[in-house]
Amino acid sequence: MSRTGRRAPRAERLCALLDAGDHAAARAESRAVLADPEAAPQDRAAAEAALASLAPDRGAVAAGAAGIAVAVAIAAGLLLRR
Repeated sequence: MSRTGRRAPRAERLCALLDAGDHAAARAESRAVLADPEAAPQDRAAAEAALASLAPDRGAVAAGAAGIAVAVAIAAGLLLRR
């Protein structure tokens, strides 16, 4: 295998953590890579991609917040009727 086809060691570790489903460790490792001023550009790119893939979907967050608001409004309406 040629050296140009290989990933940097930290990028390989990030991919292994994501493949294993250890999202907390992958997030922590990504933040550590981005905080390291001497990290390789390939490691930085892998860390940014990992954090982007772990970010919650904004639509799902908005739908959840709207659902909670509706539930609170219904509960408040029921309590105030008494």
